[in-house]
Amino acid sequence: MDTRGVLAEVGWEGLEALSGQIETMLRQSATTHGMGRALRALRREIELFRAHQAGREDVTTPIAARRVQIGGGARLLPGFVNIDIMPPADVIYDVREGLPIVDGETEFIFAEHFLEHIDYPTSVKKVVAECYRILKQNGQLVLGVPDAGMVIDAYVDSDPGIRERMMRDWYANRDDQAHFNTYLDLVNYLFRDQDDSDRYTPHLWAYDLDKLVSLCAEAGFRKVEPWPHDPTIANPDRAWGSVYTVAYK
Repeated sequence: MDTRGVLAEVGWEGLEALSGQIETMLRQSATTHGMGRALRALRREIELFRAHQAGREDVTTPIAARRVQIGGGARLLPGFVNIDIMPPADVIYDVREGLPIVDGETEFIFAEHFLEHIDYPTSVKKVVAECYRILKQNGQLVLGVPDAGMVIDAYVDSDPGIRERMMRDWYANRDDQAHFNTYLDLVNYLFRDQDDSDRYTPHLWAYDLDKLVSLCAEAGFRKVEPWPHDPTIANPDRAWGSVYTVAYK
């Protein structure tokens, strides 16, 4: 179904009416905490849906792209086609619905601290399969995520150094640190982040090296190995506490 068909089925008027109802309910004192959480999540998905439909109208035919970044947010990589659901990306698209890129012509794909923000298994496996589709033979997919293995190991060992560094390097600017006073809180932060925040996007799944290798191998990649953090591509602030892999088609 094309964009016009989707909108005809959903109906912009109905969508706008629903958005208005959500805002009205969020302002009402009778709306419970749980209902408020659900309404804010739905509001966010409506925003993403709107952005995706607008992006689909701009991308009328698949794009040829030698180098692609997925989910980079405001951190655009020069020489890459940067794809994300919100500006300032080059291409506005909900990659949970696929990649608007031609088959078998891309040489290099980079996605850093993105995979943990989409649902597993459905969306995650679809994105990795789409990366495999658009890559040429011997093309590379680099994935970087928060290193759940490091955090869990440090929790088991009660490693105070990892705990202190996580608070300093990852969460020092958060506005709710009073709620986090045990190591298990940090473990939950890694797995969930702030799952009811308008500022931060929640984590929906956690990854370690083994999981990234398994995920890429299942999609058909012939070799998957650790990728040394390269600050010319990757965010220097992510060098600590992340795990990266490179998968070869």
